[in-house]
Amino acid sequence: MRSLSMPLSANQKSSNLKNEQGFSLLEVVVALTILAGGFLTVLNLFSGSILSVDLSGQYLKAVTLANSKITELEILNFQPNEFSGKFKNEENYRWEVDIAPHDSPLNNPDSNIQLQKILLKIFWQDRGQTRNVKLATLHLKGQAQPIPDSGLEKLLSGGTSSPGNPSEESETQEAPRKSNLSGAITSIAPQVQSVCSSGQVYLFGSGCT
Repeated sequence: MRSLSMPLSANQKSSNLKNEQGFSLLEVVVALTILAGGFLTVLNLFSGSILSVDLSGQYLKAVTLANSKITELEILNFQPNEFSGKFKNEENYRWEVDIAPHDSPLNNPDSNIQLQKILLKIFWQDRGQTRNVKLATLHLKGQAQPIPDSGLEKLLSGGTSSPGNPSEESETQEAPRKSNLSGAITSIAPQVQSVCSSGQVYLFGSGCT
């Protein structure tokens, strides 16, 4: 066993120096290049997510403006005075509307029923690019209810007699009928209420007593 006081050999000193030298300049440069590439990748992903959130907000605002404009056109019965324009509070957004007949088997020229296609477009500028949102709906132009039927109107107003004539209505009234257990129908005469003088009592079949 070697004593601690004995000096180290030359070979042992050189091996210890090699272990204490550390990284070379080339290794440091390669490591920094790899770190820089990873950092740039993360930065691009972060900036891309920010752009995606901004673009989603723009589309959401465009859809909100389109729904508001469709509601405004519906109030005007889809007969606007202008077919294009800009929004008051959003100067970057503009709108265009196209109203054209829509081919459908539900169309009936005899009843003046015609479907219309309403196509609303919203445009805006985003970093030199023109983006748009389209919103389409259908509108019924013409009568939305059946044409009045005179016969049906008379039936609903009280038969074939003209409405507002109480004398004819009273003549056509029938006495109520009641069906018994055997199936026969028995007419029930309307009850006549008798008015007795004070101090008298009305008895069925006898009258006032």
